Amino acid sequence: MDDKVVANIIIAGRSYRMRIAAEDEEILRNAEVFIKNRMEYYYNEHSDKDTQDRLAIALLNVTGKLLENQKLNDLRRSEIEKIDRKLGVYLEKQGSLDNIE
Repeated sequence: MDDKVVANIIIAGRSYRMRIAAEDEEILRNAEVFIKNRMEYYYNEHSDKDTQDRLAIALLNVTGKLLENQKLNDLRRSEIEKIDRKLGVYLEKQGSLDNIE
């Protein structure tokens, strides 16, 4: 179903009203809390910076982690595909593919 909810997300003191899929609300709320915590951390670590600078630092940090995780996932996917191919070849040699549902 295409159930939408309205969520007011606060980032750096600004409210952003968004219409999102109901099943995505928890993820968005978790992201809001994560960003809030990062901003508090950067406020303490970089008190000489303004809000925009702290947002930029947080964005770079989070994006770096995201790209790192994507790279790891790509490597894992590649390894899984190799194992899957090897298993397929093995099962073909064993004649077992006909017995798998």
